[in-house]
Amino acid sequence: MKTRKILALLMAVLMTIGCLAACGGDTTTTTAPAGAGDVASSQDEANASDAAANAFDAAFVEEWGQFIADEEGTEIDLKIWAPSKAQDVFKAEAEEFAALFADYFTLNISVEIQEEGDTAGQVINDPKKAADVFSFPSDQLNKLVNAEALATVVFADEVSAINTASSVDAATIDGTVYAYPETGDNSYFLAYDKNFITEEDVVSLEGLLAKCKEQGKKFTFNSGNSYFACTYLYTGGLETIGLEEDGLTQKFNDYDIDEVTNTVKAFADLFKSYKGTFESAETTAFADGVKVDPTTVAAGVIGSWDVASVKEILGDNVGFAILPTINVNGTDKPMINMFGYKYIGVNSQSAYPYAAQLLAYYLTGEDCQLDRAQQLEWGPSNINVQNMEEIKNNVSMNAILAQSANSVAQVNLAGTFWTPLDGLGKYVADDTNSFTFDEVKEQVEACIVNILDE
Repeated sequence: MKTRKILALLMAVLMTIGCLAACGGDTTTTTAPAGAGDVASSQDEANASDAAANAFDAAFVEEWGQFIADEEGTEIDLKIWAPSKAQDVFKAEAEEFAALFADYFTLNISVEIQEEGDTAGQVINDPKKAADVFSFPSDQLNKLVNAEALATVVFADEVSAINTASSVDAATIDGTVYAYPETGDNSYFLAYDKNFITEEDVVSLEGLLAKCKEQGKKFTFNSGNSYFACTYLYTGGLETIGLEEDGLTQKFNDYDIDEVTNTVKAFADLFKSYKGTFESAETTAFADGVKVDPTTVAAGVIGSWDVASVKEILGDNVGFAILPTINVNGTDKPMINMFGYKYIGVNSQSAYPYAAQLLAYYLTGEDCQLDRAQQLEWGPSNINVQNMEEIKNNVSMNAILAQSANSVAQVNLAGTFWTPLDGLGKYVADDTNSFTFDEVKEQVEACIVNILDE
């Protein structure tokens, strides 16, 4: 049976991991995916349907259940790390997983809060105390792999069949898949209150700010956070295209520094001209602003993780759209953001590696991805779930997917990438600056040099 082949492969993989941990493996770098969003072909959908139909059927459960009981015992303890907003959902899914294998072993699963922004650091700091399986964003993959903290994915063929190619590519290093795709929506886009803003108002940033000012409301964008501030450079034509051969230094495309500078200056000048309307604030500021009476915010850039709370507050009055254009020296340019994925990884030092692999596979399968799409508004990477009518008709998920066409993939980012961009974002949002071309260029060049750690 195919399952026996997988079990044999799993043994080989785990033996290899043990050798690498003992001997020290070579450092590898990731090849950047071709693009963020991708559309499944009819053949992709057929492969996904076949793989989904065979996942966790009676024969699969019996063979895996007996194998794990023989190898790891009938009493197994596993820990899951998941973000706070997803705790209840993960607990329910873990209980369903445990029930599947109840005839073969008792599974004690604890679900602990670990926000994804610092997952890699926590795992690497003390892998033996870290969770057996954990959620993390795509830009942390290199860090985890270089630290030999991730076990390679055993169900690689199945994962490749049921998820979009780009989500699998972003988890792949030198042909090896290191994590299970969990979402295909780790990004940000525009939300607005239809009571004050129309679809026509959100086409351009200039038009949006003007309408917000007219209504006496704010527009929020987290300029001081590097995850959002990278939009300034990306919109100007700079792209991150992987790491240099050392696996540490950021690599950029052949950008035009003057064009990047003019674009950053356009953002800074526009925000300054709308002092009192523009506010640099966390993505939660939009939800906070629309739930008070009278409301204080009419539009804002939110993360995919904010959608559920925003919909709960505004209901049918919330609108979603791609990021607007900005005019740079007479040319309307689409705002380019960062688009990534979230994954579930398996700790290479898990005391129960077989059960941990199986749990990670289950948590990222079709049923669980649909479950989280419905309850948490998490956009799926699973092809079958993406093609369900309720997902296709979801306006927020459609906006995220549309924004992915104007994005740079959130992979292969150097450890030095984030801090300099925090500084640039704070500079752009500070309306006390004069923002001459030379001053802005100096700030942009300093940011890039610091990212390169020169």
